[in-house]
This record gives sequence, C-alpha cells and structure tokens, in this order.
Amino acid sequence: MTARARLFVAALAVVAVLAVAACSPSGGSSAALQGTWQWTASTEATPPSQAVVPDPENYTITFNADGTFTAKADCNEVAGTYTADGSNLALVLGPSTLAMCPEESLGSLYTSYLDLIATYTVSGDELQTTFIDDTGTMTFTKA
Repeated sequence: MTARARLFVAALAVVAVLAVAACSPSGGSSAALQGTWQWTASTEATPPSQAVVPDPENYTITFNADGTFTAKADCNEVAGTYTADGSNLALVLGPSTLAMCPEESLGSLYTSYLDLIATYTVSGDELQTTFIDDTGTMTFTKA
C-alpha cells in the first residue's frame, strides 16, 4: 500500500470515529449509568433529613444508551431525556401518566427530586446523585 493510500485510509478511519461520536447520546452519557436503578434513600439539607425508601421497586429509573430514560414513580410512569457529561447529570422530564396513587405514595416527591439532580457518581451497584446547589441527594441501587 502506498503512503498516499495509507493516509487516505487513516483519514477515513478518523471520519468514521467522528461520525460514531456524533451519533452518541447528548453529553456523552456514561455506560456505567445505563440500566435500571431503584431509589433507596435520600437526604435534604433544609431542613436536614434522611429517609429510606420503603418500596424501592416502586421508584425506578432506566437510563438508555440513546439519552432517554423511563421512570416508575409508584403508580405512574415518566419518560424523558438525560445528558451526562463527566460527573454532571441533567434530566429533562417529559410525558407522565397521571394516575391517582395511594396517599402514602412518594411518587410526586420522587419526580420532583429527579428534576433537581445535578451530579452523579457510580460505584459498583450504587448510583449517588446530588441536587442543584447541594440541597440534597438521592441514592439508587442497581435493579
């Protein structure tokens, strides 16, 4: 193969890599984030509080490779998009069902917390998120 042909092949390889990168989810979402997670605990800074979620299987979120997510908020379903860039995570809540959940449901609280997420870390089977301005956290475990 001539030097010119090798250069041409190398240029094509670079173009192919750039094309694949352009088709990746917005913000370059982390593969570690993808999959289904159950909400297990949360904290709030004001007033200071900690809570354990009584039924984590009722409060899940599934991050897809294409930058979309689906969430189960007790008796309701939510869809949306997300961007992950480094440790930054932004969720944009989209359509949601509006079923009337039981009085003890945490569904409304869960979706309001999802809207506050600003950063994340994944360590093994645990996803830790922090709210905007460090006003609280959510902890998830891999489902």
